[in-house]
Amino acid sequence: MLVCGPTRGWREQRLELRHLGVLGCLAEVGPLSQRALVDRLQLDKSSMVYIISELERRGLAERHKDERARRSYAVHLMPSGRDRLDAASRTADVAVVELLAPFSTVERRQLHELLCRFIEHAAGQA
Repeated sequence: MLVCGPTRGWREQRLELRHLGVLGCLAEVGPLSQRALVDRLQLDKSSMVYIISELERRGLAERHKDERARRSYAVHLMPSGRDRLDAASRTADVAVVELLAPFSTVERRQLHELLCRFIEHAAGQA
């Protein structure tokens, strides 16, 4: 199997889409409860606990007791998590440029429009 540079970059960072989803959500919204992350990312509770535990082991996120709800934990993005997310975004940017290289500007625009229609249709089916 051929592995291109950007894919190898993600593997070197040891990040998977599930990690990026949680890190990205925390970067966008700020600290969230595990339950809020489950709801936003449409994952089951046990998977979310596992993902957060992996992120904590790597020093990318931390759980803190939520002062408002004794039994709840808020998940916080650590500076190293933001750095890792930024690096993954740069890797993704390079991958997109490489993947779209064979297409003209007009073809890229058409692809974008088609993908937007596809996503809108799929969202309506959920």
